Amino acid sequence: MTFMFFDSWHDLFRVVVVTTCAYAALVLILRFAGKRSLAKLNIFDFVVTVAFGSTLATVLLSKDVSFAEGALAFAMLAFLQWFVAFLSLRLGWFRRLIRSDPRLLLRDGQFLEAPMRKERITHGEIEAAIRKAGHGNVEDVAAVVLETDGDLSVISGTPAERCSALRSVMNY
Repeated sequence: MTFMFFDSWHDLFRVVVVTTCAYAALVLILRFAGKRSLAKLNIFDFVVTVAFGSTLATVLLSKDVSFAEGALAFAMLAFLQWFVAFLSLRLGWFRRLIRSDPRLLLRDGQFLEAPMRKERITHGEIEAAIRKAGHGNVEDVAAVVLETDGDLSVISGTPAERCSALRSVMNY
């Protein structure tokens, strides 16, 4: 008779061994996959991260999936992430397909309502980003940009049109 809390010592031993091996394999694969795998997430990176987590959980807890199958799945996910990054660097249409563009939400202290509505960003979220950047007045901020990873970048000082880092987002 099996209980809800314990089936067998063998099952517990399997979890310990497979968890240790899967953890080591995932760390090694991510190490070789590069820093991009651990960077702030865009949509594709988020999907890969969720897939890694789901695969890890399946390998650890399912007797139907062997460690070798899980390690191969980790390697395939890392390869696919590398391949998508490779294609996005070389093919503009592919980059536009998988990555979002940064969006200007505030310019020279003025909220840009249309882009804010499209991105579903509130005044309060922008004001919070401005405070976190150490600014007390919205009017003193040259720009707030919603970056491709979802972060809000706050640029202060000079008028927005003089900020070279804003060239790609000025056409709001």
